[in-house]
Amino acid sequence: MSPRLTIGLIIYNGASSVRTCIDSLLGQTYTDFELLIHDNGSTDGTSDICAEYAERDARIIHVRHPSTIAQSANFRGVLMAARTELFMWAADDDVWGPRFAELCIAELDRNPEAVACCTKVMFRYPDGAERPARGTFPISGTAEQRISTYLRNPRDSARLYSVYRTAGLQSSYPADINMFAYDWLVVCLSMVQGDHIEVDDFQLLRSGQEGGKYFAKYDRHFVRAKGLLGSLSYMLPLLPLTWALKQYLSPSCWRAARWRLLRLNIQQFLLLLRWKYPITESLFVAIRRIDRMAGNS
Repeated sequence: MSPRLTIGLIIYNGASSVRTCIDSLLGQTYTDFELLIHDNGSTDGTSDICAEYAERDARIIHVRHPSTIAQSANFRGVLMAARTELFMWAADDDVWGPRFAELCIAELDRNPEAVACCTKVMFRYPDGAERPARGTFPISGTAEQRISTYLRNPRDSARLYSVYRTAGLQSSYPADINMFAYDWLVVCLSMVQGDHIEVDDFQLLRSGQEGGKYFAKYDRHFVRAKGLLGSLSYMLPLLPLTWALKQYLSPSCWRAARWRLLRLNIQQFLLLLRWKYPITESLFVAIRRIDRMAGNS
């Protein structure tokens, strides 16, 4: 009989952390799963470690790409390879509590209208500090209400690592997307499929990142559209995301999203400006203060 859950581990050069990651996944109290590893052409010994684990545990399938592909394509590839009812992504530098899958699946079974469930999440930063994620709170209502709530502040993308109903998530991940904040696109489209719910228990420890990491990645890796959209997206990194949502959302959902997206575009422009030109810090702080006074967190 096929397992009920696929855990899709995407990894690239994670030799220093992958053993801890895989051990925490294999230590889940919920055992009816397969662990599908998509190794993105690692060059640091990661592939050997993953192959070693696959030899020892029949639940593990290790796929190594011969060369490195776009990160979004690797996320999508491991998802589309899943043939189980439920799916969750895993990243090699994160650690799961033993009841993560058990608790999330139990909540999904109790809430058939939900497409995703996550526990509370803790972030550990390079300086050793730990802070709880603010991005896993429950979101329910109509599709339009869910999208509007989510886009008010997508926050830290912790909810990307929920347990999902596979069919709903697969229909939320368009082919050939490689853009800044592609994770926001996928999560937003999953809001069309159903509620997002949360377990009131910390069962996932994620690696927090230093400020500016994602903007550095944007400059290095993300493919910009050609023409006017490409030129504008150099300083408006969420413009391709906005265009994609205009294409994929229904008219009523787009109407619920567009003003939220305008605010997010302005916000990300200011964040990018501050990262590129630190002299603009005071301007950023002043506008952020006005935004919060207007009731936005």
